[in-house]
Amino acid sequence: MNDPFFLFVYGLLMRGGSGYRALGLETRVHRHGQERVTGRLYHLGDYPGLVTGPHGLVHGELVSFEDPGLIEELDAYELYDPENPTGSEYRRIEVDLLMSGRRGLAYEYNRTVTNKPIIATGNWRTR
Repeated sequence: MNDPFFLFVYGLLMRGGSGYRALGLETRVHRHGQERVTGRLYHLGDYPGLVTGPHGLVHGELVSFEDPGLIEELDAYELYDPENPTGSEYRRIEVDLLMSGRRGLAYEYNRTVTNKPIIATGNWRTR
């Protein structure tokens, strides 16, 4: 058995989101409930973008999985290319998970957020 990947999701990859359904995550991940990270959540139109930092809280969910192939599918969904991280729309990073005390992965927005509205609640579902 592989060590599990812990992933913080905060937008379309949360339970019920279009990405969650498209990738079939209902049967591919273990759900661990609500989670939070420090940072800000930006409204990018049809989806959000997390920018980590010391100000603000972003609310989401924690999932885990063992299949290393799923991380490649998630990378493709989030437009992250490990061979070209600076050219990717998102980048996969490690974050401190505030509720569980774990470290996990998250996809951070990798473009400018100038003139992008902040989601004041830090929660994509209650924006």
